Amino acid sequence: MISFFSIRLCYGEMVLAENVTFSVAPGEVLLLAGPNGSGKSTLLRALSPGGVLLPTGIPKLRGFSVDEFVRTSLYRISDWAGRLDRATSERAEKALGDMGLEGLRGRDVSTLSDGEFQKAAIAAALSLRTPLLLLDEPTAFLDAGARQEVLSLIHRAARESGTAVIFSSHDLSVSLRFSDRVLALPADGRFLISGTDPESKVSVLEEAFGKKTLF
Repeated sequence: MISFFSIRLCYGEMVLAENVTFSVAPGEVLLLAGPNGSGKSTLLRALSPGGVLLPTGIPKLRGFSVDEFVRTSLYRISDWAGRLDRATSERAEKALGDMGLEGLRGRDVSTLSDGEFQKAAIAAALSLRTPLLLLDEPTAFLDAGARQEVLSLIHRAARESGTAVIFSSHDLSVSLRFSDRVLALPADGRFLISGTDPESKVSVLEEAFGKKTLF
């Protein structure tokens, strides 16, 4: 169990949210939602010392295969020559398999679709064996089919690896299906957290957005 207590989110002198307190269990997937400017990205950065934050907008650099991209992303746990130990190599192999990328290992990442590249970036993060993976809009710019596929793979990989995942998203209808609970930041500085039942998750989202017809 990973717990966070009394986090205060600020943007300059503006207080975005106070008393952000919650816990996340191994393998649990939490959706972070709220209106624009409510502090979602700020919260993910505040939580990042406890895990690995995968930002949006990672460039597709020509000249790297998918396998090389994942292995290069693991430089922080490689030796002085950039070599990975056997356990890390095996985790990278498994993460590529979990993301459905076995057949694309030799492809140049610049030729991948946005959905394929996002899956490669997530595979790299999972290979770090982090207890907590933070994803800032992991389905941004993906089409409807790719959004559902990526979130489904994230949910399954979290369950199998025991990695807790917190991801932000504006695509509430799809994201809700692949989240265990909802963390919400309304625009008024409050912090809301749901239970695991569907009614509780929808209720928290509706309160956060001030609407009763989100779905």
